[in-house]
Parts: sequence; structure tokens; C-alpha cells
Amino acid sequence: MEGNSILWIALAVLAVIVVAALVMSASKKRRVEAHRGQAEQIRQEAQEHDRMLREREARAEEAEAQARKARAEAEERAAEAKRLEAEAERRGEHAETVRTERDEQLRKADARDPDVRTDKEGYRVDEDGNRLDEMDSRLGERGNPADDSGERVHREGP
Repeated sequence: MEGNSILWIALAVLAVIVVAALVMSASKKRRVEAHRGQAEQIRQEAQEHDRMLREREARAEEAEAQARKARAEAEERAAEAKRLEAEAERRGEHAETVRTERDEQLRKADARDPDVRTDKEGYRVDEDGNRLDEMDSRLGERGNPADDSGERVHREGP
């Protein structure tokens, strides 16, 4: 019986080893499947991050394009402003030349007009002989200066 009991013990130990091996194998399969599932989940998250990254890059590129466009428009407006400033300056200089010529013609006319009081250079003067500012001597009817009463001022002298 001793031989039988050793056989039974050996069979029991073998059965325990087989069951343990099966349990370990099943456990390893579950672990491998769990790792595969985790790896798949990580890959999906990476794909989602990649999609989000591409969207952000596209938005960044779009913003950069808008910034370049705005910069170009601003430079264009600045160039147009400089051109207009130069034109205004040129026109202002021309207007000043025309104004000077007009003033000289008016001085010549005032100097010849016997009804307008002027100094030797043709500038209009008030009753006390003080030179009046250009265009500050308000013109009365027919281009002759008037004093406060509305009467025409006459030139003294020849």
C-alpha cells in the first residue's frame, strides 16, 4: 500500500502542478490580453493627440497667415500714407507759392489804388499808419477796405 500511496501522492502533486500551470497560463493570457487592450487604448489616445496637434498646427498656420496679411496691409497703408503726405506737402508748397503771388498782386493793386491807404511797400495801413496783417483788413464793397463805420478809407499822399 505504500507504493500505492506514493503513486497517489505523486499523482496529486502532478495534478497540482498541472492545475498550477493551467492557472498560470490562463493568468498570463489574461495579462497579455490586458496589455494588448492597454496598448490599443494608448494608441487611440496617441491618435487623438495627433489629430488635436494637427488641428492646433493648422490654426497656428492660419493665424500666422492672417498676421502676414495684416502686416502687408499695414505696410501698404503706411506707404499710401507716406505718398499722401508727400503729395500734401507738395500741394502745400504750391499753395504757399500761389498765396505769395496773390498777396504780391494785391499789394501792387493797393499801391496803385488811390482809395486804399498803404505804406511805401504797398502794405495796407490803418489810420495811424500801422501796417495791417495780410487779409486781416476786412474788404468792404468793391474790394476797398472799410473802417468800422463802413466808410471807405482814402490814401494819403500822391
